[in-house]
Amino acid sequence: MYRIVRGLLFHGFAALIAGIIGVAAIFPVGAEKPVDIIRARQQMQEIWRQRIQSFLDRGVIPLIDLQSSLKREDGERYLDDALRVMDEVGLALIAFDGYQASKDGKGYRWGYYIHEIVNAHPDRIVLATNGGTNPNWLGQKGGQPRHFVDRLEKQVRGGDYPIIGELDFRHYMSNRQCKKGRTDRDSDIPLNGENGSRVFRLAEATGVPIVIHLEPEDAPLDALQEMLASYPKAPVIVAHFGQIRHPARQKRFGPDLVRQLLTINPNLYYDLSTGDPGRQYHCSGVFDTVIWEDGSFGQTDTLKPEYKAILSEFSDRFVVGTDYGGGRGPLPAFLKKKVANIRLILRDLAGEAKHDIGYRNAWKLLTGKDWGAAGRGGR
Repeated sequence: MYRIVRGLLFHGFAALIAGIIGVAAIFPVGAEKPVDIIRARQQMQEIWRQRIQSFLDRGVIPLIDLQSSLKREDGERYLDDALRVMDEVGLALIAFDGYQASKDGKGYRWGYYIHEIVNAHPDRIVLATNGGTNPNWLGQKGGQPRHFVDRLEKQVRGGDYPIIGELDFRHYMSNRQCKKGRTDRDSDIPLNGENGSRVFRLAEATGVPIVIHLEPEDAPLDALQEMLASYPKAPVIVAHFGQIRHPARQKRFGPDLVRQLLTINPNLYYDLSTGDPGRQYHCSGVFDTVIWEDGSFGQTDTLKPEYKAILSEFSDRFVVGTDYGGGRGPLPAFLKKKVANIRLILRDLAGEAKHDIGYRNAWKLLTGKDWGAAGRGGR
């Protein structure tokens, strides 16, 4: 009898270990359990449309933010209050990039927090992929299932994501990093390198737009032109329009070049997650946003005529971004400030341009469809 009980215990323990190993094979050590999106894409789009139209019906031009990121801890602390602020300032939707899961484990650990808040708030949050700001991406790793770019390809091909979150290529340090002497975000990944080519191929094959951070130095600009031409069906949004932080390195950027790029490349877009008048970059001491008029005591709150002309002529090629992310403080106050700056940029544009930039272009990028006659309203 003793031998029989011992045998049963042994085999039960072995089965338990086998089960644990089986689960580990499905969910690698340290990985978050995947979260499914509970609504179909068509249902999500109808929810978005109703939300956008609700602002238009009140005479407010809604905004769709296509360039922000949200860590789990910031969402748990700030999101409830931020949702009320979105209603207050006319921010219809935010596409949040996700961050790597925080548990220990080998390789890149895909985060699913944004899936959770999309399921909870489908009328306000749009699912974006995890962003390319993590060490695995910045180290240009790839070619194995545990690497970020390989996980990104698999996730996007799954069909849930209407947008690929911001990927760092050429990136200067932020003001906060300058103050702290950090250099970990001073990155230089070639846009036309192996991983850049993979994400452009991915965007072209799926039609899912990608957001890239690319400081307009000479080599990155050349690579941008090359990649836009090589992948003409890849929708590409370059973040932070008009942000020039090291002018000596970025002499080519200006209205003439922007006009040329937008004319030649119908797949190129810019987002307006950029600085307010008079914002200084601490690493170089310059005003880092060149779209604003110069005044006697710094920059004014008026667009330079040449940039106003570009925003008007190419109003179908710009989208809204607020650029929230880790370390930027409380989300509600941040959104109020950034939306005020977007409204300032749009202030002197014609009505149709305001509608294009505010939500119509983002709608087309997210859905592949024009907003249409049902979207008229607002001023």
